[in-house]
Amino acid sequence: MTITTYERVEYWTEKTVPCRVCGKKLKRSTTLGQTINPWNRDADGNIKNRYQIRAELKEQAKTWHPTNDIHRACIEVEKAASS
Repeated sequence: MTITTYERVEYWTEKTVPCRVCGKKLKRSTTLGQTINPWNRDADGNIKNRYQIRAELKEQAKTWHPTNDIHRACIEVEKAASS
């Protein structure tokens, strides 16, 4: 069996958002990524290069919003309030 490894292009982003329980600021981060491979193509049908992928990841980072927008301490408060 042949294993093919493709180059991964990554973009790290960080956002400061308010906690949905207490309203204090908290930071969340993520790493977005794509690989350079024969199936990752642009609108013209050409394989995307690292610069095209990086530009897409930057645009994706602008719209990214953390799903865990709550402090660890506030999780217990939220659980107690919903019970």
